[in-house]
Amino acid sequence: LAWFAFACLCFGANFATGAARFAGLLRGAGLRASYAPLLRAYLVASFANLVFPGGLGDAYRFVDARRDTGRGGEVLGIVVLERLLSLAALGGIVLLAVPFLPPFDLSLLVGFAVAAVIAPLCPLHPAGRALLRRALPPLRSLSARTASACERALEAVEGVSEQPGVLLRALLLSLVMHALPVAAVVALAAPLDTNVSWVWFVLIVPVVALLALIPVSVAGIGVREYLYIALFGAAGMRPEVALSLSLLTLAVTLVWAAIGLALFAVGRRHAAALELGS
Repeated sequence: LAWFAFACLCFGANFATGAARFAGLLRGAGLRASYAPLLRAYLVASFANLVFPGGLGDAYRFVDARRDTGRGGEVLGIVVLERLLSLAALGGIVLLAVPFLPPFDLSLLVGFAVAAVIAPLCPLHPAGRALLRRALPPLRSLSARTASACERALEAVEGVSEQPGVLLRALLLSLVMHALPVAAVVALAAPLDTNVSWVWFVLIVPVVALLALIPVSVAGIGVREYLYIALFGAAGMRPEVALSLSLLTLAVTLVWAAIGLALFAVGRRHAAALELGS
């Protein structure tokens, strides 16, 4: 129970860190952003990610922040930038772990990690933004509103790109956000007979979390279990232990999803009360 409680705390700290990153990027783009509503949105998004496939939590956070700021295009740019920085942090963590792995062909893994680190440079670099802006005129002929939103999104990203301190802080927080779930899974594995080096957790946990967002199942159930058995099994973990570890990870996710659901229900009730009062 102590290890499970520690894992729950790690996941909670992950949400708190994500809200801090989101708030910092929004402020860097010149948008008003209060920390508490963003943290609530992260927690509610954890419930949305559990119920709906494909990581719908980002869409909820976008809608929530757009309502609070009234600036949909700019918020869209920041949400996309968040994902790119998170991908860069994932690639960086993989590259840091590679030297500690047993010697075998790592070319594919290193190639993926390098691509993940380079990907955020496209919208952050002026040449990348210029390339993206070339797609706006054809888009404008189809939907002027969508093209305008994309233009405002690029402007928000451009504003953040001119603030190295904001970007560096967001990238560091992204690294922390990847490290906390790893620490949580390591804690869940502590009472189990895993016999697997911590380096494998650094590699496998973030990659599984990313692949579990593919919309082929609800909350990544089934996908996560298969990947844990396959990937940790390749590192020497017994299948039944890997399955237990995956189910424990799901249990921690359920705890925070329940908290997110409660916050969503309270928020809806409060909004309904305000409507009745008006």
